[in-house]
Amino acid sequence: MISIIIPTVTGREDHYDRCLNAYGDRTSPVTLEIITERDHATVGLAWQAGAQRATGDYIHFTCDDLEPLDGWDLAAVQASDAGFVPAPRVTDARTGELQSWPAWGREHEDGTDAGFSAIPFLSRAMWEAVRPLLVSHYYSDDFISYRARKRGWPSLMCNGYAFRHHWAQHRRGAGMTQDERQAYDRGLYDQAVAMADAGEWREPWP
Repeated sequence: MISIIIPTVTGREDHYDRCLNAYGDRTSPVTLEIITERDHATVGLAWQAGAQRATGDYIHFTCDDLEPLDGWDLAAVQASDAGFVPAPRVTDARTGELQSWPAWGREHEDGTDAGFSAIPFLSRAMWEAVRPLLVSHYYSDDFISYRARKRGWPSLMCNGYAFRHHWAQHRRGAGMTQDERQAYDRGLYDQAVAMADAGEWREPWP
């Protein structure tokens, strides 16, 4: 079973409905556990709350303005079972521009080290090893990926793990501009990494 955690906020109902329908339509016949987390202050808080309720063999951390493409789940499960965190192939829903790391706008072969996964997908064993989360708005995905890599699970490109991104703007900066929020959360991420490296990571933070 795959537990799918979808954060959403009031005012993004159209995005949420499209996201939810896409998961229902484009997932193979496996058992899904949809966990919707509404109106948390940050994506990280929503992901942490959802993960604490998840009962699946795999846990998928997504967002309401993402749209999975056919085969996303099979590719993710295969990657996880092979011992790495799948890094997604992401395209802009409006322009078709590639948004995949490690080099924005470029194609990457399967197995390329992406540095991190922007849409984390973990096995239950991986989740138990990396939890709890950095509960910031941005960089929660980076922190999941960092924690996984430290335990031997790098984030590698997986082209079948594919999504379209619709760039919903409502509350994108969670009370700040997007640039302000990203700069603020980068500071939190750096502090969280230092805490984790020092063996001081015990509970969701900040």
